[in-house]
Amino acid sequence: MSFLTRDNNGNTIPNVFRIGTTQVFTVTNSSVASTAFAASTTHVRVACSLGHSHIQIGSAPTASITTSPMLANNTSEIFPVASGDKIAVIKDSGVTASTVSVTELL
Repeated sequence: MSFLTRDNNGNTIPNVFRIGTTQVFTVTNSSVASTAFAASTTHVRVACSLGHSHIQIGSAPTASITTSPMLANNTSEIFPVASGDKIAVIKDSGVTASTVSVTELL
């Protein structure tokens, strides 16, 4: 279910979400997966700091530095997900440190 709101002129403002559970990862050189997203989660906001990371989303994801999309340092993006999906994260060996925050959006 999505929640829409209207601006002062009555126009619909898309992509307005309620904030759900947040998981924070200290990313390592091995792929690590989150717990499954709640049934009410339709999107996740993924934010990266300290160094870029690679991510993979799915029912049993494994992130790879060669085949998974890269999330640049000091950025955030919103991705659609299905009920029960997880996100996996990994960092390159050349990246000293990386932290990824994943927030479920309802």
